[in-house]
Amino acid sequence: MIKQLPYAPAVIMLALLLNACERENGNLMVGTLERERIELRVESSEPIISIAAEDGQRMLAGETVLAQDPARHRARLHQAEAERDRAAARLAELRRGPREESIREAQSRLQANEVITRNARADLERAREVFDRGLSDEATLDTARTRWEAAMAREQGDREALTALLNGATAEELQQAQAQVNALEAAVTQARLDLERLVTAAPVDGTIDKILYQVGERPAVGSSVAVMLDNRRTFARIYVPEQLRARMVPGTALPVTIDGVPGSMTGVVRWVSSDASFTPYFALTEHDRSRLSYLAEVDLPDASELPTGLPLQAELTR
Repeated sequence: MIKQLPYAPAVIMLALLLNACERENGNLMVGTLERERIELRVESSEPIISIAAEDGQRMLAGETVLAQDPARHRARLHQAEAERDRAAARLAELRRGPREESIREAQSRLQANEVITRNARADLERAREVFDRGLSDEATLDTARTRWEAAMAREQGDREALTALLNGATAEELQQAQAQVNALEAAVTQARLDLERLVTAAPVDGTIDKILYQVGERPAVGSSVAVMLDNRRTFARIYVPEQLRARMVPGTALPVTIDGVPGSMTGVVRWVSSDASFTPYFALTEHDRSRLSYLAEVDLPDASELPTGLPLQAELTR
């Protein structure tokens, strides 16, 4: 015990230095360099026929990542176009009105039925005269009357048909035909859009992080086929200790040091989570609350050429 007394001042000095280092480094926050992750999803379950990108490849917005088999959707598009064209032809026919040949045909049919009606009326009159003389039965008279009434009905139907041809289509018929064309045109647009979306393209300038399927596989509708990193924004995702949370507000400038990169660059706090990343605050003692951390994002435009995932640290200087 007595021999250790001369060393006591050195131990106390070492403890003080360690405490000073902890206070000096208490403003440091660690994290990684990140980019927004975009999942590329498919809207069809058709098999994949080609993949034009690979993991780690940089892509420009609009460039093809992969394509699915278009045969089925192309057939649906052709069917929708045919139905649309047929409805459009019917609408044009209604607007143009009946052809002269159709009108003459209807007139001839009406004239023929008028002759048949006159003959049927003459037969009925003769049958009535014979019946009145008592030379025929009532069934013969009824048969002649039925033939005359049927001939009159056919004549009236032909007269109405000729009138309809001469008057042309009604406004309601034209509206119905136009609505049919509009509906089928929308179906063509949808079929064409479904066909175009069989090609999955990069939505923004970025880097392919992972291709999740191979050629020949059939992804389910809505499944992710690739993950892309958005190169438009590079940021640091850091963890803010509980004791620094009150001072970390959006707009705060921070010096950020990235592993393997000489010097430091300035980042600007864009967002700080209001929820602790670990144990909820109400379940912790006062001593344990110092272990809490809050997720934050710091914009780093100068790090746009650096790879994602690099470790870094930021320091709150004020």
